Amino acid sequence: MNALIVLLILFLTGCFEQQTPPADSLFRGGVIYTADASQSVASAIAIRDDRVVYIGSDESAAGFIGPKTEVTELQGKMIIPGLHDVHVHLPGIVQTDGCDLASLPFSLEELVPRLKTCTADIPPGEWLLVNQWSFTWGNEPSQRLPTLRAALDAVSTEHPIVLLGNDGHHGAANSYALRLATDKNGVQIGLSAATLANQFAKYRELVATDASGEPSGGLNEDARKLVNVPNLWGYPEIDLSLYQRIGQRLASLGITSVLDAALTTKEIDSFATMAQQSPLTWRMTAAFFAEFEDYRPQPDQAIDVDKLVTELQAVQKKYRDIENLKIDTAKVFVDGVIEGDPYSNPPTLPNAAVLNYYLQPQFSTDADTGRVSVTGYVDPDSSDCAAPQTNIPAAHCVKSKGILEKEQAFIHNYTLALYAAGINVHSHAIGDRAVRVALNAFEAAQIASPDSQATVAIAHAQLVHPDDIERFAALNVFPAFTYAWIEPDIDYLMTVSPFIDPIMSEDDLFNPNGYAYQNSYPVASILAAGGKPTAGSDAPVDTRDPRPFFNLEKAVTRHNDRTGHIYNPEQRISVRDALDAYTINGAMALRQDHLTGSLEVGKKADFVILNHDLLALETEGNTTEISETQVIATWFDGHEIYRAD
Repeated sequence: MNALIVLLILFLTGCFEQQTPPADSLFRGGVIYTADASQSVASAIAIRDDRVVYIGSDESAAGFIGPKTEVTELQGKMIIPGLHDVHVHLPGIVQTDGCDLASLPFSLEELVPRLKTCTADIPPGEWLLVNQWSFTWGNEPSQRLPTLRAALDAVSTEHPIVLLGNDGHHGAANSYALRLATDKNGVQIGLSAATLANQFAKYRELVATDASGEPSGGLNEDARKLVNVPNLWGYPEIDLSLYQRIGQRLASLGITSVLDAALTTKEIDSFATMAQQSPLTWRMTAAFFAEFEDYRPQPDQAIDVDKLVTELQAVQKKYRDIENLKIDTAKVFVDGVIEGDPYSNPPTLPNAAVLNYYLQPQFSTDADTGRVSVTGYVDPDSSDCAAPQTNIPAAHCVKSKGILEKEQAFIHNYTLALYAAGINVHSHAIGDRAVRVALNAFEAAQIASPDSQATVAIAHAQLVHPDDIERFAALNVFPAFTYAWIEPDIDYLMTVSPFIDPIMSEDDLFNPNGYAYQNSYPVASILAAGGKPTAGSDAPVDTRDPRPFFNLEKAVTRHNDRTGHIYNPEQRISVRDALDAYTINGAMALRQDHLTGSLEVGKKADFVILNHDLLALETEGNTTEISETQVIATWFDGHEIYRAD
């Protein structure tokens, strides 16, 4: 009897195996990071149509091999899930034909001849828009050119010129452009000390000035709009060529899902039109963004939140049937950026919204190296600042905690309306006060609409107060970090830290007791508290290259390879956790983790083959080599869409 039972079991097992359809493709002999709940690793994966049908050992994978199965021997190479860049600006990730500084540092003397070449074919009176200007590197003044305004005037007095910062927040203009500034009624009155004190008073913290109070060229955030720049972002029109180049760029980097973090209705229309002509080769979530000032019934009235939500819903309905395109997210700018300008005299303060007043450092510039150092601090509460006549410029006596991009009531109400409508909220918040404002709005939205399925996210979260760390997990807020920015560069840190902590030497930048040092990009703390960090390159900010493996490396190391500095090593995370940020956590933030984000049976076959094993680099202590990783192939929907030459 026992023998008969054994034979019956073998017979039935054989029948079951014969009924298992073979896979279209099988990969084995590799290191496959699944990004599942256990962060497990397999050696083989099988694909049928557009889905994963097997993940596990090489031995068990044999049952999925049929006469037409394409078998790939990985020979120790690594497979990871398709990467999710959940904060990127797609129109800017490919090179344009315009005047472009490519984020390279130029002193003001070097900037002039470089830009003169851009004016050669532009008729007098027409705009020169300069893309990818680096605000935080270069721009060293000279005796001849003490300000950005002077440098741009030296380029041309016959063209309005605007530098468009590679961070999307800073800009600079020449005198011609400054004269074009118009008031709220559209009357051209120019930007000057007089109009800054009157018609443009609310923009005072966003306009760089010299010691006499006259604009020195720098225009930040909405102040850039005062001069009526024809294209504030510098992005080209989205045609089929640009659209296809975007897809090729993403595939070459292993990126199969994105959130474009700010698209207008017109830009969404363009992407949707292109997707109808040529199907998307990536999963695209569009974050709706509008020029909010256009939604004020009158210049001094509140922004019409209902009109904004209605317009977004109309766009959603219009394009709901386009495959791989979702329009289920809205972008909210809570504040600006936390970099100040040490070359301006007096220094321009950061404008990110912070909990404590910014300090007022005084800088000097080394004539040979162009490097800045702090020589002292001005106390805005001192008798010198209180005196009616003083040698200290008035701007050096300002007490500022930065600004919110719009009224706090609008940020609150718009967040609540979006969440109630089931629309994901993606909020840009840099300073610790802005992060708290965003978190408070999310909490209120969840109380008001407890049944909403929307997700909430904070992009950047550069400075987070310790009291707010646990709120990320409690409110299920996804922080979208750009890990490349954690790399500690002295020149960059000098645009931030001296305005937050007393910095009298470069060593002070790495003082473990410093508030900025302790609380900048607190990735590990949020993770330890149960939060789910995600990853967003923010390209073309800083660079047009989304550089996912550079970002992965900096999440793991927080290390500067040139100087050896590590910025708060306690906030480093493991390779597995960094990969999760770029995969499963990103998929959760985009509400598509039922389809992507991990390599599990039944999910979409979106994955990337790498030239080496990132986990082995960690084991061997070679994590500074992660950025050298090369993508061998990218698969999307069960098909190879990229293979390296």
